[in-house]
Amino acid sequence: MNKISPENFLLRKQNPSAKAIISSSGVYTFDDLRLKILSAATILINHNISVGDRIGIIGQNDVDFVINILALWQISAVPVLINLRLNDTEIIEQLNLANCRFVLVQKESAKKLQATNKTLIEYPFKKISDDAFSGKVELELNELAVIVFSSGSINKSKGIILSFNSLYNSAINSNQLLRYSHSDRWLASLPFYHIGGFSIITRSLLFGIPLIIPDSLSREDISSSLKKWQPTFISLVDAQLKKIVDEGISPNSEMKNCLIGGGFSDVELLTKAYELGWPMNKVYGSTETSSFITALLKDELIFKPHSVGRAVPTNRIQISDSDGNELKPFEIGEITVQSNSLMSRYLDENETKHVIKSGYYFTGDIGYVDEEGYFFVEGRKNYLISTGGENVNPSEIEKALLDNPLIEEVAVFPLRDEVWGEIIAAVIVMKNREQKLSYDDLKKFLEEKISKFKIPKKIFFEDQLPKTELGKIQKEKLIERYKFTSL
Repeated sequence: MNKISPENFLLRKQNPSAKAIISSSGVYTFDDLRLKILSAATILINHNISVGDRIGIIGQNDVDFVINILALWQISAVPVLINLRLNDTEIIEQLNLANCRFVLVQKESAKKLQATNKTLIEYPFKKISDDAFSGKVELELNELAVIVFSSGSINKSKGIILSFNSLYNSAINSNQLLRYSHSDRWLASLPFYHIGGFSIITRSLLFGIPLIIPDSLSREDISSSLKKWQPTFISLVDAQLKKIVDEGISPNSEMKNCLIGGGFSDVELLTKAYELGWPMNKVYGSTETSSFITALLKDELIFKPHSVGRAVPTNRIQISDSDGNELKPFEIGEITVQSNSLMSRYLDENETKHVIKSGYYFTGDIGYVDEEGYFFVEGRKNYLISTGGENVNPSEIEKALLDNPLIEEVAVFPLRDEVWGEIIAAVIVMKNREQKLSYDDLKKFLEEKISKFKIPKKIFFEDQLPKTELGKIQKEKLIERYKFTSL
């Protein structure tokens, strides 16, 4: 491939005639895309957007979303990615936290923000004259590139600031796993307002390969794009993969790599996908690390199915105790990361100080590493349950419950208690929704697997667990729902 340059963020080095975006609305070369971006940049300048302004952007995955991001970069403004599925209060909170005066919003979503004091700029834009902005010439890698809000926040929105340096290094590091060629094509299978989807844009730009944008993120449209456009790369989360596997869909013949988010990916699901021919690579990372930093290769799934893989060079990952000392293999501690793709900081400087120490990012995930350098994620540090003086890892209980063939899904979480401080609670989803298990049955089942003090004192049954659109269980909603049941 051509030499990769940070200036590719400005579309200055790619082959002008090469395909940049493929969608049902048309196929755009890099030359086509650059003209549209410069035209959009002119409109933004005419709206008095200037250098350093933070601009909210709310919209579906489409060509115009990509154009707006790149147009903002041309005028040195900073896009702030907002999840369009949030309610009005949550959206306004994030816009205020990021200090946004302007919001780029798709016409159909504009009504949600009419009551705000923000200046709304509706898109897509109408074509303007050819006398457009000439374009930015140089890019400083330390410039702020984007602000992304973490999907995993518990109490409040957490804005994460990423520089061009972070995005660039993440893409370069990822290529050690992905090995791009001129014939590759990325399917945009995740929301652009999350780091997983946004990094698909940046990787495609930097390596000069086509970005395929399906009409929506529905299973039907993703399946249709697989058949029609034959992508070579795709990223999925468990919920998407499950729909594909349940329907027995095999990958297209040119598929080289399917990334699946690590941590708590269902091993049985990955095995079924592997058997269907999907070239699965389990990865682990976060918004703070600008996407994945470990990878478990498809053939390694067979003998290390519960691992999230080994560190992708040049990332350095270790398991640390509370003082930051590196622990030995198989000792449980916090996963800490040193990487050239780390975030610049959080919007809240105080939060940054809590997680960046001596050059390491303390992820809040707990786990261990084996003697071969494979990492295993056991759960979230802030979900540890302190009950009667004992610290209990909820994932251990979840794994034990899932061994019961009647149980489909489970979430274990703490509830406040006047006697114990916290008690262990569980919500269970049965495979047969009409069926229930008694507390005594579950207690007897668990006594053979875990210590008695780890057995939940409260068990609830529901038809489904609350989840984010990326499939993460929202335990904070369960805690809120059941918080008075133990008092």
